[in-house]
Amino acid sequence: MKTKPSFTVNKLSLAIISVISAATLLTATPVYSQEPAPVRDPGEVIPIEPIEVISVTGRLRSSASEATEERREQIAVADIMGSEQISRTGDGDAAAALRRVTGLTLKDGKFIYVRGLGERYSSTSLNGATVPSPDPTRNVVPLDMFPASIIESLSVQKSASANSPAAFGGGHVDIRTKSIPADFFFKASVGGRYNTNDSNDSYTYNGGGDDWTGQDDGTRSMPSNINNTINQYGGISPIDIVSNSNGAINYPAAQQVNRELALDMYRDMTVHSQSTDPAMRGDIAIGDRWDITDDIIFGALSAVSYKKQAENYTKREVELDGDSSQVQVENQKDIVGTDSIVQVSGMLNLGLEIGYNHKIETFTTYLQDTSDDVSMGIEETIDTLGEPNALQVYAIDYEERSLISNQIKGHHFIEYLNDSEFNWKFSDARSERYAPNEVSYTYNVILDESNQLLSRNLNTQDAPKYVYSRLEDDSQNYGWDFMYPINLDGAVVKLTTGYEYFERTRESYATRLGFDVDLSPTDANGAILAGDFDEIFSDKNITDNTLGLELKDASTDTEDYIAAEKNDAAFVSMDIDFDDVWRVYAGIRYEDFRRVTLPIDPNGEISDEGGRYQLSDYVIAEDGWFPSLSLTWKQTDTTQWRFGASKTIVRPDLREVSPVRFQDPVTGFDFFGNPELKSSDILNLDLRWEYYSDSGNNFSMGAFYKDVDAPIEPIQRISEAGRQLKFYNAQSGYVYGLETEFLQELEFLGSDGSIWEDFFVAGNLTLGDSEIDIAANGEIDPTNKTRRMTGHSQWVANLQLSYDSSDSYHSATLVYNVFGERIAYGGRGGLDDVFEKPFHSLDFTYSFFPTDSFTVKVKAKNILGETTEYEQQDLQVYAKDPGTEFTLQFSYEY
Repeated sequence: MKTKPSFTVNKLSLAIISVISAATLLTATPVYSQEPAPVRDPGEVIPIEPIEVISVTGRLRSSASEATEERREQIAVADIMGSEQISRTGDGDAAAALRRVTGLTLKDGKFIYVRGLGERYSSTSLNGATVPSPDPTRNVVPLDMFPASIIESLSVQKSASANSPAAFGGGHVDIRTKSIPADFFFKASVGGRYNTNDSNDSYTYNGGGDDWTGQDDGTRSMPSNINNTINQYGGISPIDIVSNSNGAINYPAAQQVNRELALDMYRDMTVHSQSTDPAMRGDIAIGDRWDITDDIIFGALSAVSYKKQAENYTKREVELDGDSSQVQVENQKDIVGTDSIVQVSGMLNLGLEIGYNHKIETFTTYLQDTSDDVSMGIEETIDTLGEPNALQVYAIDYEERSLISNQIKGHHFIEYLNDSEFNWKFSDARSERYAPNEVSYTYNVILDESNQLLSRNLNTQDAPKYVYSRLEDDSQNYGWDFMYPINLDGAVVKLTTGYEYFERTRESYATRLGFDVDLSPTDANGAILAGDFDEIFSDKNITDNTLGLELKDASTDTEDYIAAEKNDAAFVSMDIDFDDVWRVYAGIRYEDFRRVTLPIDPNGEISDEGGRYQLSDYVIAEDGWFPSLSLTWKQTDTTQWRFGASKTIVRPDLREVSPVRFQDPVTGFDFFGNPELKSSDILNLDLRWEYYSDSGNNFSMGAFYKDVDAPIEPIQRISEAGRQLKFYNAQSGYVYGLETEFLQELEFLGSDGSIWEDFFVAGNLTLGDSEIDIAANGEIDPTNKTRRMTGHSQWVANLQLSYDSSDSYHSATLVYNVFGERIAYGGRGGLDDVFEKPFHSLDFTYSFFPTDSFTVKVKAKNILGETTEYEQQDLQVYAKDPGTEFTLQFSYEY
């Protein structure tokens, strides 16, 4: 085993870009696009947008109407959710809030499916800039990392435009953080949480659960002596040490060196239970603006958010074998565990207005999400089901995810050029996933009839494993756009051109080590194996060689990779408004995309997967033209029609083209990348009718259709046991549906002065279907060659009943969300596909405003006590109980 290469980001960029150059891929001219600018008249001055520092006594219907008005003026089909709407539903982060949007469903509590298309078909930006993901299993940013306290609004664009990235499938989500306030303000909140699962004890270990900062203190990290030994001897095994010591070390001495390395590892990892600690959360925000001169205004806003809680859960995982005529349980595992979470976020935004025509803004955002998941499971195989013997599996998965983004933007109106507009931006971001100590070990156990433990011994056939991993992802995104207005008789024409450049580099490394024990329960010292983990691997037992211990490199599959990608884009568009009746938008975008992903084998060399792949197989180079068209007809003052058509593309994620193994953190399924994947071209069609009343009520109905060429699907491989899946291109696919949305006051149900004036209802419903065709090959044999797309629900519904008291002291909302069953992954060998069952989410939020500055908020989440479930052949193969959650929050605002 050799030392894994360690690059600085610049060296990594140069190394990989040189590979691309050698493959004659760097032939593009950098170009850029800007995020969609708000619609405005030529010459209109846009000041620094203030935070609405009104208290929540303002009705939701007002804030919802503001978001609706923004949606009404968009050139594309879009949905907007403002901060007041998020506050109303009580959702704590961007992911939870977005599931209220029409046609959106939430996956794993982190990722958004838009119009039934998986997260690979969605893209995310922060204040209009692309940011990297700290999750190695996804290309998109986990949206649960964005606390609601820093969000100003959420925009979901569902039809493409030339000034948005061509990598557009289901939709694009832009998270807009709080902007500069109009006056001084200060807001602070503190709260707590209780979950029905808290009545169970939490699982932890020494060194776990007390990391209140969300950062490891260094005890978990891999000892530096291990890398030093690898550098000196080319490996850590006694054979490596003897072979490369030039005769200076004999085999017994090499064994001692190896055991000393084991002594350096953190081994106080015995899992035990304790009472669940109370959860806590808090937010602080402060902002102001100052008149420097008559023409210069400076503003600043800072916010900090903190959350710490222990989430207890129960989970079941079942693996089936056979076919539809004869199904048998191959493996079954019942798990109890605790996920200790610490989330920290910080934000500093600055704004400078120079005169009436110039504005410069900066946005600095820091997000950190730490998870320390500790679990114990009883696992039974086909040979032990119904028998007293089983496996007791312990797992400790600690990870830190972080994202820091620095952005600067400029907005300029040029009066002497017919009030034209010039915008520019630059963004630099880094994300990281640091997992310094993921540990797993297993005991052979004997259980009585009530599943109580009678005896146990460490399973030495499955050696205890330590995994140390790190992912670093750096990106830059910059560019400009220029809009020139032309006033014609009866029409306003806006001509826009833009340029965008995006680049990203990634390093992903993992080291697997194992404690290989040459001791059995029948040996003289075999009783030691019945002890706890820290007792078995005590300093004395290792030093005295009681265990016959050898620290081994447990790496088997290729897991490491380095990657870089560059995307150059340019666009031109024309936006014509005919007397505020017809509006025509037409644009075209050109993109030149290049990517290289290099898998690194355990020896630190570029892997060719046993000669299966060549270097050119790890390279993607493609360019193309992507037209978009949008037509809006304002039928009356209150109604309008929209039509949109566009061509877009969805490129495979880095993880999907990297021929390395990775594990889904939620389900535990093993996935493998496929360098042979190709991008999916998409034809998008949209039609929507919208109604907006003067009172704020609104209603819309729409239809959409997407033709997807070569959609990417995860398929279980023939030759692999267990849930081991690989990504493949299906032959073709399509998705279509109908969407409807409404907001309606209920005062018509009563007379003047009736309590019904204080109620309103809002909701949305999406109905649709999809289909893909998958051909069998030497690696896969799908049971259903034609089926729905993975992750697609045939229906999604949201319903919201809200109350605002006429005296402005009380506010309440009852929210219901449900999605239809969706395919988690395709079945093989005669077994049906695996379906995720509907989850009926019912939440309630109540707010009390005793003064203009003070607020008390209570929320109940998952009132129905629903469980996440997967089924195959009508048998439950996965289930997780999140419990019912109650939160209490006190807020003060000045």
